[in-house]
Amino acid sequence: MEGHEPKILTLVLIEGPYRSQYADMAYEIANSAIDKNYHVNLFLYMDATHIPKKEQNPHSFPNVAAKFKDLISRGADVRACVRCATARGHSCAKKPYIKGVKITNVYDLAGWIKESHQVISLGC
Repeated sequence: MEGHEPKILTLVLIEGPYRSQYADMAYEIANSAIDKNYHVNLFLYMDATHIPKKEQNPHSFPNVAAKFKDLISRGADVRACVRCATARGHSCAKKPYIKGVKITNVYDLAGWIKESHQVISLGC
């Protein structure tokens, strides 16, 4: 496949961490896609903006922020909706997220959907 642009997968997450397995499912899907040379976008909307919060210390659960940090280190683009994040107390000025997460507007999602070969939405 040399000379070809990688396929693009966009995952849209709506549910927050630890109340469902959507964040874990997104990690597994994204990790597998990266292994298959996809470029992966993850857009965090509504309560999913809690997923990449710094300094999480969940008991009896895997740390989803650490999983997303791994995806970022492997090239995934992770963005959180600015309106959703600020409504949940994640101010841009306070840098609430792990390194590499961008707080942006929902219009980025529209562009990603247009460019993507596959889009998966996880959550209600």
